[in-house]
Formats: sequence, structure tokens, C-alpha cells
Amino acid sequence: MKQKGLTLKPHIMALQITETRRMFSVHGVLNRGNAAILKRHLSRFLHPNKPVILNLERVLDIDMIAAHTLHELYLHAMRSNQILSIVGMENGNILPTLKATKTTNILSHDRI
Repeated sequence: MKQKGLTLKPHIMALQITETRRMFSVHGVLNRGNAAILKRHLSRFLHPNKPVILNLERVLDIDMIAAHTLHELYLHAMRSNQILSIVGMENGNILPTLKATKTTNILSHDRI
């Protein structure tokens, strides 16, 4: 967007991932620019007999590409007999996009 000869870029919040005892909490906006990075990061921790929890409760927004990327990660974990639980069912910021992309099945019904 332009204003008085200046080019302004829209504010993009960085994605932050915190980890405590194999629970990874995502903070910020999950989008096409950072979803692959999250997928690659989590893939390093997925192993049979070592459950991983991905907490999406603090995600402010998610785009369709990111939703599909999470779905791919979930399917990969299932096919490899790895345990990945994704929580965020109560997060109203992400549910509309997950419903639109038909990827709500990745969400665990458990709460943290």
C-alpha cells in the first residue's frame, strides 16, 4: 500500500514456537510463508513411541496453505506410526479456515 510517496508493507507477525516436554506451542500467524518451516521443524521430533503435541491454541490466524501443510504433516505421522496430537479445537481464529479446507480432522478433542 502507498501513502504520500512511501511504500508501506503490511505488518506481519513472526511465528514463535516454544517447546516444553515435547509439546510445541505455536504463537502468531501461521501462513504459507512459515508453515513449511514449522512442518520441517516438527518432523525432526516425530519418532515412534515418542508422542509430540502441537498446540495451536495461540495461533492468531491460519491461511489455507498452512492448514493443508498441517494436514500433510498429520498424515505423514499417521503413515509412519508416529504419534502427533494437534490441539486447538477451542481456537476460534483457526476453526473457520480448517472447516473451509476440510482439515478439522487433524485436531485432537483433548485440551491442555
